[in-house]
Amino acid sequence: MPDVTLSPFGERLRAWRKRRGLSQMDLAIEADSTPRYISFIETGRSRPGRELVLRLVEALQLSLRDGNALLMAAGLRPVYTEHDLDAEAMRPVREIVERVLENHEPYPAFVFAPGLRVLRTNRTGERLFPGMTQLEPAQLIALWCSPQPGVPEAEVRAAAYQVVAVLRRELFAHPHPDIPALLEQAESLAKALGPAPPALDVLERDEVVMGGTVRLAPGREVPTIATVLRFDKPLDVTVAELRVELIFPADDEADAFFRSLGSAAS
Repeated sequence: MPDVTLSPFGERLRAWRKRRGLSQMDLAIEADSTPRYISFIETGRSRPGRELVLRLVEALQLSLRDGNALLMAAGLRPVYTEHDLDAEAMRPVREIVERVLENHEPYPAFVFAPGLRVLRTNRTGERLFPGMTQLEPAQLIALWCSPQPGVPEAEVRAAAYQVVAVLRRELFAHPHPDIPALLEQAESLAKALGPAPPALDVLERDEVVMGGTVRLAPGREVPTIATVLRFDKPLDVTVAELRVELIFPADDEADAFFRSLGSAAS
């Protein structure tokens, strides 16, 4: 049998289907279609309509960005907008984000776009990490994953592998074209520092949630716990990809530190 040349749409659809571990039968059931028709649109023998593509997007649990890409591969217009966060259409979203950042004081909060791009911080976040929003993701990765004077190598290595883990999760859950190169950079820097810390080091702790730390100076850290907020049911790519990270103190000493930091600046 001669090799089948897939259409751009068919190639993309098959890649996503296999990535999700679905057979043509599985996908047909989820998308209210038939295995025969799924085969036809994968091989280019049939061209899918807009409604079917949107059902496929839902069945494959694609991000809005990848949903638009699948529509365009089928020769259809994208249905999800992609506004800059500063656009007038984004004012309601922007106001919510700014309110969350302000209300989280005196604890730090950050707004991320995919690939560790920092869009906003609150006042405490800016005091802890001045100029963070001005750095490109590659610069942040180089900063977090490289040896620093006075910082124990084990701490830098652990931080580097945390960055790798974050990027891997992003790549799996919300694929973005910028992430593969950033992940490659982070992995290269992390491996240069040595092997990853054993997973059991984390699992053997008597904790109900994996916490983190904020390094104030070499040898001085405060324990923290982070939570992430996302918008429910977004219809805009930018909104769907926003991640608001809120840092909380994990003990009384950390709480006192953040409160004193806020008082000193007010």
